[in-house]
Formats: sequence, C-alpha cells, structure tokens
Amino acid sequence: MTAPDGSVVCKLGKKYPGAGLSSRPMTNIYLDATEYGALAALPAAVLVKRRHDVGGGFAIDVFEGALAGLMLAEISADDDAELAAIVVPSWCAVEVTEDVAYAGGTLAIKGWHATAALHVVTIAEGDER
Repeated sequence: MTAPDGSVVCKLGKKYPGAGLSSRPMTNIYLDATEYGALAALPAAVLVKRRHDVGGGFAIDVFEGALAGLMLAEISADDDAELAAIVVPSWCAVEVTEDVAYAGGTLAIKGWHATAALHVVTIAEGDER
C-alpha cells in the first residue's frame, strides 16, 4: 500500500471470524522488501485493490485486474450497537458483509460476477489511502 507520505508499505493481513459484526479480529504483519519479494515469488491467487477514504468513516475498495468493476465500501465501528446505528449511504447497493462470495480469498480464487447493478462513486483526487 502507499502511505500518506508516498512511501510503499508492504503487509500481510488476515481477518478472522468473530462473535459479532464488529468483533472480527484482524492481524497485519509488516514486511520488508526481501520478505515481500519472497512471498510475491510464490504461486498465488492475486487480488489488487486501491482503497479510498471517502469520509464519514467509510473507505471504498476499487478492485483492479480480473475484479475490475467491483467496488466495496467498508466501515469500522467499536461495537455492534454503533455499527447497527450507521445509516447506509444511498450509493451502497447491496449488504455483503456475511456473503462469503465477497471475502478476499474467495474473490482472489473464484473471481466475481456482478449480481447487482454497478454504482459509481466519484472519489476526489488525493483521497487514496
């Protein structure tokens, strides 16, 4: 990923199932260039996305390559009550939190087939995170 200062940050992340929507443990391991190179050389299903901060706590992931056209919104909350109180913006088409078809591993291995109309979100230059 590209940090706000323009430097490249390499990390390996893993999300785990949790007891509720807001309690999904996640871990990141930050990699140096040698570690990243060793992992990048292995055969793998690749998923490429760019994350954009669009305000209100929302981030938009815009996928590239085989997943071009797919955009997912993500928001974080401290607990299930706070998460339930969030008003879903009109530009969100379908709730896919519990749909395993939209999990990163599934998307990388099986791809994506649009089941809902594409919705376009205009992202201002410089919002990329």
